[in-house]
Amino acid sequence: MTQLPKEPVFGEIPQIILGLCGVIIAISAFVLLAPIPLSNWIMGVMAVQIGPEQLPRPFGPYPAFALHVFVHGGWLHLGMNILGLLAFGSPIARWLESSFGTRNGALAFLLIFFLTAVAGALTEGAVIALGNAPGAVLVGASGGLMGLIGVLVRLNYGREYIPLPLFSRTVLMAALPWVGLNVLIAFFGMPGVSAAVAWPAHLGGLFAGMVLAGPFAPRR
Repeated sequence: MTQLPKEPVFGEIPQIILGLCGVIIAISAFVLLAPIPLSNWIMGVMAVQIGPEQLPRPFGPYPAFALHVFVHGGWLHLGMNILGLLAFGSPIARWLESSFGTRNGALAFLLIFFLTAVAGALTEGAVIALGNAPGAVLVGASGGLMGLIGVLVRLNYGREYIPLPLFSRTVLMAALPWVGLNVLIAFFGMPGVSAAVAWPAHLGGLFAGMVLAGPFAPRR
């Protein structure tokens, strides 16, 4: 079976990855550096607010389910997600571009990224609602990032070109470390991060990416 080309982790970064990272850095940095009233207004537009409204939502709650990927809770949060997108997003973008062409592959990449980010946000909301937990404000690209990792899991980290069956032993074993990491985060938090980490959004994005890898697979 054809395999993804073996390249350095940060080698040959596709334009769609550079463009997406550039937009995320620009918007996140602007919000982090902006005066508090302006920053709060932008966060009200872009952050997913689960539970009681904590910031005004001038355009309603729904745009934030896609826009929350562009704002972050701090520089460490931003830096970790950008590094993750460069490392894990690049092989997925190359896979899609080799399957559908540069333009269509880039569109497919964005679709996977945003769909998995939305899935992660919905999972976060469902877990909070089921657990009667206090409300939360969800920001960051990590749900979409975990979605890309989910696609890589179906491809057995680039060893396969056609995604493996969703519930195959290889796929489940490849997903296990990411599930375990987020279970640890749920119980112990993340070192150096004072805010609550949205582990349900991570797991929701991961599973959504594993599922979406199938429909976006190249034709045999």
